[in-house]
Order: sequence, then structure tokens, then C-alpha cells
Amino acid sequence: MIPNHRRPLFRKKVLIEGNCLFLVGPIGTFFARFSDYLENNNIRTYKILFPLHEYGFSQSRIIKYDQDIKVFKDFLRETIINYEIKHIFMYGNVLIPHKQALDLAKELNFVGKDIKTHIFELGYLRPNFVTLENDGINYNSSLIKSRKFYLNQDSYSVLPVPKKHARLRIRKIWKTISFINHSFKNYKIVEKDHKLQPKPIYIWFQIKGFFLKYFFFFTEYKLKNYLLRNKFFLVILQVSTDSQLTEGSDIKDNKKFIYEVIKEFAEAKRNDINLVFKHHPRDRGYTNYHNEIQNLANEFGVSNNVFYIHDYYLSKLFQNSNCMGTVLINSTVGYQSLYHSVPVKSLGITPYNIKGLSDQKDLASFFKNPSPVDKLLFNKFYKYILENSQINGNFDGFFPFKKVFITKK
Repeated sequence: MIPNHRRPLFRKKVLIEGNCLFLVGPIGTFFARFSDYLENNNIRTYKILFPLHEYGFSQSRIIKYDQDIKVFKDFLRETIINYEIKHIFMYGNVLIPHKQALDLAKELNFVGKDIKTHIFELGYLRPNFVTLENDGINYNSSLIKSRKFYLNQDSYSVLPVPKKHARLRIRKIWKTISFINHSFKNYKIVEKDHKLQPKPIYIWFQIKGFFLKYFFFFTEYKLKNYLLRNKFFLVILQVSTDSQLTEGSDIKDNKKFIYEVIKEFAEAKRNDINLVFKHHPRDRGYTNYHNEIQNLANEFGVSNNVFYIHDYYLSKLFQNSNCMGTVLINSTVGYQSLYHSVPVKSLGITPYNIKGLSDQKDLASFFKNPSPVDKLLFNKFYKYILENSQINGNFDGFFPFKKVFITKK
């Protein structure tokens, strides 16, 4: 019998049985490398290239599309038929062409066409994983199941330790080139503001965010040391344009979330503990909620206990015995908090928002007495999530194509 810690982490192999079509991928060359792998294993691949250019594909694989995105679905239908497509790959399910592709695949499958969709996303179990699901991710994930379902799963005797694969710096050059190229393309592929369709101002935000990282390191150094010596609840802010926030919850934006959290914290009357808001690192140059948090803390009379920080290792926060709980909407940070047995209160749609993992009481009650994490339930939940959706690798470095995809022409 193979010990648990040595078994393959991703157990659900993906069988490739025909021609593959790539839609929009992660910014960079990941889809191009994936296409090369499949071609080298006798699988024909094609790439629909929108005006938001993606690099690394040979001309023989490219199918250009620059028409109105609203009629893309008809074009896609013809492409699937003409090129005998069996698999469609995409990054996320937020972009307009991806939503249309998922709908079209369901329609075609309903009439007997076997079209499989595969959605990549950043890892739920970060930082060493990439997510791969079939029909939906995040708030549309097939992993959103009942407590009973997860209780009936197997558990690990020992939690496996993933390999840490370094990202290749040279590939980040292509991310930068792609980001700048996309920033100056006026072609709509998403309904709301999104970093997969950046604007010229986003280039400045990225530069600004780079320098702010070091600015906050020095200006918040003493504050962070102070906070870690006292009991605290950690509040996770998400990227302001994240679809998890805008579509996967009733709250819709960070400012409403901040208001709700501070109001409930004041109602709980926890003067003996601090409330620490943590900014999302990918939103560093784009937003700042200092004034919002300070004004609300003053309004509700809790300014002495409410703080706002930026970059800090989450593992160090969760391993600190003074961390009493985590409040979030539906961030993947929830998985990390649960991994360290730190109680979680989720206010959005997410697989871990079930009894035993996320506290099911109201927020004020959570602040008064957070429900502990059911460690056995989390073990079973973690095992199922990892083995059925998480791939130990990354988009810019090593990715185990051979271990995940079985090719059959």
C-alpha cells in the first residue's frame, strides 16, 4: 500500500480524446505550452485569438476572431463543427466568450454532441496548486456540496505535502508584454472591470503597487508586530473587481463588506480583541480602504480595536495563537484558515460554507464565540477538493501535463 503522503495529489485524470480548442488563457504563455504538449502527443489543437493577443501559438493553430463578442457563440458553434472539436479549455468562467462557450457546450451535449469543457483557475489551495474543473469554478463550482456528502468521503491518515515549484522569471516577461498589449486594446470580452481586460491606467496601478509593497513593509512594521502580540480576528478583503465578490455574494463590494463587519464587531462588544483588515496583494496599487475603515471605526466607536494592514504571510498569521478567527466573503484564504484550524465565517458562496467548516451563526455571534473547525470533516473535505480539482504546479513554472492529461487520438 502506498503511504498517503506519497500518493499522487491529483487523482482525477483527464482523458483527451480528440481535437482541442483554447479560448482565453492566463496572461502569459501557459496555454501555448499546453498546446505544444498536446501537439507533441498527436492531439490537434486550435487557438481562438481575440484582439487581446496571446503569444506562443504557431500560425497553423490560430483562428482569429475580432467581430462583435455578442455573436461569438454562433462563430464558436461553426468552429466546433468545422474543426471537429471535442475539448474546450479556458481560464475562468467570467469572460463573455467563456460564458457563451459553457452554454453552447451544454446545448450541444443535450443533442448528442460530446463536447467537454475544462476551466483553469488559480489554486483553491494556494500557493502550490492550480485549479481545474469542468463546468464551473468558485461560486459555480461542482465542489459546492452538502455537509453529508463530505462526511461520507475518505480521510487522510497524514495530510500530503505538495511540492513547491519555482516560477520561471523569464516567463513573467511575457506576462508583462501581454498585460501592456491588452491595456491598449479596445475590445470588450468581459462585462465588468477585470484584470484580464486591463485599461492603460492599470499599468500605472501595477507600478504603483510594486513600490507600495516596500512602502508598507517599512511603515507597517511596528504595527504588525504589535498586532501579533494581541488577540485578533482577521478580515480578508478581496480584489475589488473579483467575480467572487461581485457575482458570488449578496454583498457585491468591499466597502459594503467593511461596513457590515465593523457594525457587527461593534455589536459584539469585543473590546478585548482587535479586528484586523488585510488588503489583497493583487489590489495593492488599485485601491486603499484606510479612510473607509477609519471613518466607520470612529462612527461605531471601535477605533481603538480596528486596524488595517497590507502584505503579510498568511501562514504566520494563522499559526499565531492570538488569531481567533477569519472573516471573509468567499476568498480562497478560507481554505488556508481551515487548514490551520482557525475558525472561519464566510459571507458568500463557497464550498467550505457548511456547518463544521464555516460558522453558521450571524457575524456578531461569531465574534462573541466562533465555532471551532471540525478537523475530521476538514480532512475529508480537503482530500476531496485536492484530489478532484487541484494540480500541484503553476502557470508560469512547472506544470505536470503528463501526469494530468492522458492523450488518446
